[in-house]
Amino acid sequence: MGWQITADPQAYAEHVTPLLARDPTAHTIALTVLDAVRKGIRWSDEPCWFGWHQAGGSVDGAIFQTPPHPLGLAVVPAGSEAELVAVVRDAGHTVAGVNGQMEAARRVGDAWRAGTGGSVTELLRTRLYRLDTLKPPTSSAVRGRPRRAGLHDLDLVMEWIVAFHLESHPDTATANRQQFRGKIEDGLVWFWEHDERPVSLAGCNPTTFGVARVGPVYTPPAERRHGYGSAVTAACTRDALERGAEQVVLFTDVANPTSNAIYQKIGYQPDHDRLTLAFSA
Repeated sequence: MGWQITADPQAYAEHVTPLLARDPTAHTIALTVLDAVRKGIRWSDEPCWFGWHQAGGSVDGAIFQTPPHPLGLAVVPAGSEAELVAVVRDAGHTVAGVNGQMEAARRVGDAWRAGTGGSVTELLRTRLYRLDTLKPPTSSAVRGRPRRAGLHDLDLVMEWIVAFHLESHPDTATANRQQFRGKIEDGLVWFWEHDERPVSLAGCNPTTFGVARVGPVYTPPAERRHGYGSAVTAACTRDALERGAEQVVLFTDVANPTSNAIYQKIGYQPDHDRLTLAFSA
């Protein structure tokens, strides 16, 4: 049957969930995005849309578009890229870029260039880290204590989330107040406090198929280089484990040696890299 496109998240979920659930760590983004969309969360006024690839009677591919983010490539079977580009264009969808595991992203980028004559630019490389054994910083190494955020903190949380996105992903900077209000209500947002004031923040996505993904983690520039980011990440990670997560993961920018180093110090190990590409006409 090839690639099918739909605007119905329920139909998409019915087709792709068995495929994504085979490796929920690798597909943590696709699964948490699907969970959020089914709860009614949107990141812009543009409609979301989804797709799956079917061959030999089974689903072996999945994509998702949640504007303004790039097209998410959960699974793209080798050899199906040209058809994917054609089907997306025939459906009238505009795609500004893609995000996926390195090989798949490059294959789709090549197909997009060949099928449209447009250009493809590398924007960002990220690395997924998987927790091995948590090694939180000692109290002598980092001063302060963790505190779970409350609804009275929502304005500060949103201010820092916007700052995080402007600093790390300015091309797709967005922050959904409804989403983070829900995370706070679910106890998934943490501060690190020093001298009774917040100095760093870490959030966590709801655990999906046993996997919890920490992020974003943000420390204002004036508070950096004190270990607060490591400490709040460790606190958020411990909470996810205590809530029953079987695996805890997080993403870093490959170009940021500081974040890649500090997360390894508290017990995270590299899993795989992802690539974000931008398309232009």
